[in-house]
Amino acid sequence: MSTPATDYLPPESTTDVARMVMALMSEVWIARDRQIVTEYLLETKGSVTRAELDDFVPTGELAEAIAAERQRFANLVAGAPLAARQRSVAQILERAGMARPGTSTSGS
Repeated sequence: MSTPATDYLPPESTTDVARMVMALMSEVWIARDRQIVTEYLLETKGSVTRAELDDFVPTGELAEAIAAERQRFANLVAGAPLAARQRSVAQILERAGMARPGTSTSGS
């Protein structure tokens, strides 16, 4: 049986690639999370030390915003394989956690 043209790796490599993607996602998310916290501390305090950044625990609206950004990031990356099959603007924006300009996100 021949391999479809869209498969770049043999099936036994899939798990290794998935592990690499998960490791990269983790590292990118850590950097993004620190960036969000750094920007917050700079906006609210005007400066930030490495210790303040390391010890900071977000709460309230900031914690919610970080959780929403983490979910958007995970959906975008995990949804990438769907991009080959689902290419409409609405589908792409939905995977990215975004609404089409001029439309409501509540579905009304």
